[in-house]
Amino acid sequence: MLLTRLYLRNFRVYEDELDLALPPGLVGIYGPNGAGKSTLLEAVNFALWGKARTDRAEIRSAGVGGDCVVEVEFEHEGHLYLVRRWLTGINSTMKAEAHCDGLVMAEGSTDSRRYVGSVLGMDDAAFRASVFAEQKQLAAFSDQAPAERRRLVLQLLGITPLDAARDAARRDAREREAQLTQLRSVLPDLDALVVEAADADAAAAAAETVAAEERVAAETATAAEVAAQTRWATLDELRQAWDGLVLRGQAARKELDGELRRAEELTAELRELDAAAGELAGAEAGAAGLEEVRARLAALLGLLDARVRLDAVALGPEPPDPLPAEQQAAVARRASGAAAEVAAEIAGRLTGATGAARLAAEQLERSASLRPDADCPLCGQPLGEAWTSVQDHRREELEAARALVEQLQTAHAGALDGARRAVEAAEAAERRAGELARAHREWELARATRANAEDALRSAAAAAAGVGVGGSVGVGGGGAGTGGPTGVGDGPADLERLRADELDRLVAIERGTVTARESSATTATTLRGRLGRRPAVEASLATAEQRIADARREVEALRDQVRTLGFDREALASAASARDAAVLASRAAARSAQEAEVAAGKRRTQAEERAARLAEGRASHGRLGELEGEARHLARLAALLSEFRNTVVASVGPRLAAQAADLFGELTDREYDQLLVDPETYELQISDAGRVYGLDRFSGSEIDLANLALRVAISEHVRFQSGGSVGLLVLDEVFGPLDEDRKARMLQALEQLRGRFRQVLVVTHDNSIKEQLPNALEVVKLPGRRATARLLG
Repeated sequence: MLLTRLYLRNFRVYEDELDLALPPGLVGIYGPNGAGKSTLLEAVNFALWGKARTDRAEIRSAGVGGDCVVEVEFEHEGHLYLVRRWLTGINSTMKAEAHCDGLVMAEGSTDSRRYVGSVLGMDDAAFRASVFAEQKQLAAFSDQAPAERRRLVLQLLGITPLDAARDAARRDAREREAQLTQLRSVLPDLDALVVEAADADAAAAAAETVAAEERVAAETATAAEVAAQTRWATLDELRQAWDGLVLRGQAARKELDGELRRAEELTAELRELDAAAGELAGAEAGAAGLEEVRARLAALLGLLDARVRLDAVALGPEPPDPLPAEQQAAVARRASGAAAEVAAEIAGRLTGATGAARLAAEQLERSASLRPDADCPLCGQPLGEAWTSVQDHRREELEAARALVEQLQTAHAGALDGARRAVEAAEAAERRAGELARAHREWELARATRANAEDALRSAAAAAAGVGVGGSVGVGGGGAGTGGPTGVGDGPADLERLRADELDRLVAIERGTVTARESSATTATTLRGRLGRRPAVEASLATAEQRIADARREVEALRDQVRTLGFDREALASAASARDAAVLASRAAARSAQEAEVAAGKRRTQAEERAARLAEGRASHGRLGELEGEARHLARLAALLSEFRNTVVASVGPRLAAQAADLFGELTDREYDQLLVDPETYELQISDAGRVYGLDRFSGSEIDLANLALRVAISEHVRFQSGGSVGLLVLDEVFGPLDEDRKARMLQALEQLRGRFRQVLVVTHDNSIKEQLPNALEVVKLPGRRATARLLG
């Protein structure tokens, strides 16, 4: 097997596409720790077998959603193979396909793995054991205890599954022996079980006979109960018919009594209608002229309302004209404004004088700090004798400014007082003018309202006169007794002169008249309504008399049916007692039958249980023989597996020792007599000049070569056992702990291994090794935990 090409995309740290051509012979794979060297080797194992050191979801490059693709191309026995395996989708579904000389030979993860195994002649475990060798495995041959070293060698050789099979067979044999012991301890007596089963079956048959007799008795009691129920039901139907006739008779009698009462009520109502016909004429006469009286009452009420509204409006003397007061208020406002302007002008002057006084005080203060020999701050000349004049001048300016401020303050206070008095005078004038204007508006409104009320009174008086109010209520113009009860004329002018109390009296008189006539009208309406019911009352009376006759005939007919029915309550009571007795007897018989059935069922269940125990006993006796046979076979199988395993181990030891010794001789140029491998513990010893020594006597280089010889011998033996011929060896970090001398010896040994393997891949983080190897792959670490690789020329 010769790896020729490796393609990666989104595989762990190799996110970007990586397409590597792999040369034959000795190839070094180097780079810093953690860069991704071992990942390249893992990719080969993943592509061929679908195996990885982590869960499938962690194989794809972190943070990448695209497919993870790995391709391995290799030559083997004259053919070119390509195995492609990839993970796709959110669930990392694994897919694969295998090609041979450009043709698809297998598709799918499982089929592709099986095809690769058929080509190489081994499974994935044998492939790893024969191809991959790590530093910890080499060191284990010389550093580990004998038991641990033996376990490692047997694991690499594939002997461990034989141990597991042998142990499983022994464990199964022990379990069968334990089952036999337990089964013998609980094995039942078959003769006793046969007797118990026969007795239980006989008891069940006897109980079933009793149950059959009880069922017959229960059926007889049930038939008697049915007959008693039928007799009682017949009499009860007769009772129901009798009760129905009685209820119908009671209803018919109730209906007859109701119709008799109805006829009496209708006859009394006809008599009342005859009396109402005589009252109708008097009521109609009392209601005559109702609408005319209502019209006069409405007119009087309107006249009274107009009089009340007119009397409510009081019109006093006309108030003075507000115009002169408004003119005086305008003059006062102008005077107030002028006084305010004077006060403002004095306030401005006061502000200026205050500022000048403050400036004079500051200048006086500055002049006090001057000396006679100082320069004048204005002209720049020396002050000399003028220094005193400057001081006096500044004091005079300050006194004059302060005097002016006091004068203006006095004037400003007087101006403010005058302005305040002017404002108060203007406000008083405006209030007076406002009061006169408001009084004048109110008088004008009252005058207009009174005029409207007088117009309304005239209209109401005309309307009242139009409906004849004056004459109808006795209103005349010549005093009491003239023209009517009031002695006032009946014209509109006379009506306008009536006072409110007079109108109240007239309204009361007219309202009494309206009330009396409305009462008569209501009475007449009621009487007419009642008299309108006479035809209906007469018809209802005739219908009631007909129903009375029909009800009397129905009552007599029902009495005849009751007498004909001949119902006997005593016979019904006797049938009910017989029915109850039959029900009790039937229930008792049913309970007895049920109890007998239950007892028979229990007996039959017991018989079946005894029969089942008998069957189980017979089966247990049969199972005893089977277990004895299984125990013998399993014990024999465990012995055979143990013998086979020992035979294999015994044969492996000498062959492995011969292969390792032959390879060790090649690697050391036959410097030593022989490399010895203990066939039991696989301890390494070197024969030198006819004497055998342990490895601790030799230098590290000889130890490394001895370990390497044994590991390569193991690989060749695994290929021999599997029947395949891979021709590939991968050494992972075998240079790690070696010094320079030991590295040189190891490199020389690897060169000699090229004759045994078509391709040897050496993984190391030691950069110095690349210069000593014919071919080298460099793994470059990239930012973001990414990597790439390249073949160095």
